[in-house]
Amino acid sequence: MRSSEPEPGRSRALGEVETLAWLLDNSIPVPGTGGRRFGIDAIIGLVPVVGDVISGGIGLFVVWRGSRMGLPRVVVARMLANSALDLLIGSIPVIGDAFDLWFKANTRNLGLMRRHLERPETSTRNEWLVVGALIGIVLAIVLSIGWLLASVVNALVSAIG
Repeated sequence: MRSSEPEPGRSRALGEVETLAWLLDNSIPVPGTGGRRFGIDAIIGLVPVVGDVISGGIGLFVVWRGSRMGLPRVVVARMLANSALDLLIGSIPVIGDAFDLWFKANTRNLGLMRRHLERPETSTRNEWLVVGALIGIVLAIVLSIGWLLASVVNALVSAIG
């Protein structure tokens, strides 16, 4: 693994990512819950559509930093998938807000980053499995939508003709 940032720059960059992930995902304690926390991502996400786009854009900084530090491409792809999932599900009213409190994409991405920076020889098998499964799920959804649209068009044509 080759980094595009020298070692002192890598430490600073990792510190920035740690601070940003904490701010977005864990900076606000919830009293009486035994240490449960949430971050400003959940608050920003309360603003429909715009809030999720803004917090997703800020979260992409974490992914960008990881790619600049020389993480394997499949790890960066998994980080992007975490961010995309956070954005897509997070943008669903009410359900997405609850999901944001649980999923914490930035903290997950920070964990991936740390694991592969601290132990560069770490296998990327799990990342390949997750990315492959996500590709399969997306493909199944696209094919299902295509089949559904073709069925509707066929039913309409049959009804008209």
